[in-house]
Amino acid sequence: MPGYSHILVTVDIEDPTNTERELNRAREIAEASDARITLLNVRTPRSSRYNTYLPKTFDADEQALHEAELLKWADTLSGTKWPVTIRVRVGPVAGEVLAEAKAAEADLIIVGAHEPSAVSRLLGSNAERIVRESPVSVLVAR
Repeated sequence: MPGYSHILVTVDIEDPTNTERELNRAREIAEASDARITLLNVRTPRSSRYNTYLPKTFDADEQALHEAELLKWADTLSGTKWPVTIRVRVGPVAGEVLAEAKAAEADLIIVGAHEPSAVSRLLGSNAERIVRESPVSVLVAR
């Protein structure tokens, strides 16, 4: 197994089964290569036309909620010898994952695989786009 120095793990806070699978793989690889881990969650952007109907604190509340969920997942990796950090970004999932991997200088991305829907079969999934466009290794945890 090649040695990695920084593993970027995508976390879908609404899909604990995939997240647990991804973190198990990240733990295995990090232990073998002493890599640091970043847990990344990407929030879906909302249309500004809803601003009138939402509380002024909506974005800050959403950010805090996603960060709290990531901290819970990071706690499952506590007691390990490698550092774990969290990041929350807002935007299209695949694009934000690729941008974070570049910005953080990650050399491995771990993503989960969902059952394909009719739409993803037609347009492609986030995982597929990340695999296709990433300049670094991508592990798809199934």
